[in-house]
Amino acid sequence: MRRRTPIIVLLTLVIVWPVLAAAHALPLTPPASPTRLILGVERISDTAWALLVGCPSHPHDIQVWAEETAPQRPQTITALAPGRWRAHFTGALPQSATIYGCGQSAALVIATTTPPLWLHGLFSIGATTAILLGARFIRRAHRTISPSPKPPSTAVWQAQLTDEEGERTITLPTGLFTAGSDPACHVIVLAPDIALRHAHLIITEEYAQIVDLASPSGVFCGPVRRRLRPHTPTLVSDEDIWLGATARLRLVKIGSRISR
Repeated sequence: MRRRTPIIVLLTLVIVWPVLAAAHALPLTPPASPTRLILGVERISDTAWALLVGCPSHPHDIQVWAEETAPQRPQTITALAPGRWRAHFTGALPQSATIYGCGQSAALVIATTTPPLWLHGLFSIGATTAILLGARFIRRAHRTISPSPKPPSTAVWQAQLTDEEGERTITLPTGLFTAGSDPACHVIVLAPDIALRHAHLIITEEYAQIVDLASPSGVFCGPVRRRLRPHTPTLVSDEDIWLGATARLRLVKIGSRISR
């Protein structure tokens, strides 16, 4: 028994010692990961941009290598927070570049998101369908709501004119007409003192008006021949109107007709 005791003790130490050593040893602390170099990019304008850098100390060695250009250093470096810096660069924002600083290097890639072609096609089909359905709906609503058009009624007036050519009657629908000695006038008046464009006749469905176009011999109304003010519409009743000294005009509403 005494001969076996040292062997038992030795075997016990061989088995127990690694367990005790592992129990009392301090756990290994993994090494801290390096700080992320590129934190973001800012497009200030077409000729200026900024790089947000993560660095424990001042990134005095920050440089940018864009494609086919010389290395560029920032114009200014501003501290934003502990470990955060803003490096200001001049020039256009590169689509891709290599950034070096704080003992690290990183690749800068500005991704441009382009929608797939099938999405463009789907959008075009949807827009075209919406336009066609909207036009069809508008036409249907217009047919439903719009009343059936009625033939416009045109008042019929008679201009009873007496001048050097004698007495005659001219039928006038609604509208604006010119009276004067010019052959291009609607109502031609023949008298020595009649201007080329002597007066305007405004004919509506309800009433008629006359306007003196500042003629030298004037326009007169009524039995006392009251001279009308030039360029002022005057309502016409069943009394005589004198154009100049000798031409007499009377406007009479004789009814209405339906233009077809």
